[in-house]
Amino acid sequence: MKKISYYYSSENESEINLEIWKSLQSHNEAARKLHFDWTGIVYEIQLKEVGKVDLPELVKVLLDKKGMKALPILVVNEEVYKYGEFSVAYAVEELLDVGVSIQIEE
Repeated sequence: MKKISYYYSSENESEINLEIWKSLQSHNEAARKLHFDWTGIVYEIQLKEVGKVDLPELVKVLLDKKGMKALPILVVNEEVYKYGEFSVAYAVEELLDVGVSIQIEE
């Protein structure tokens, strides 16, 4: 089981990043079973807005060291996986073994 927590600040978080996480988070049971059958990966995703939730110690420490530049912070199984500026699409691909395609309407 991959327990994925994404800590972010609403003030400087990309709507696209949040939509990627929300789309995965909202998968129904059938979609999760299909994903498991294909990849063997079971996952749980939580989106956590800094300032609105209690933070685990490892996130507090990183924020104390790096300040708000540490955001977003991606924690997987209670370990910091990535922080600061990074591609959410690539992180999802690495963690869940799925391709991410983004279409932006103009």
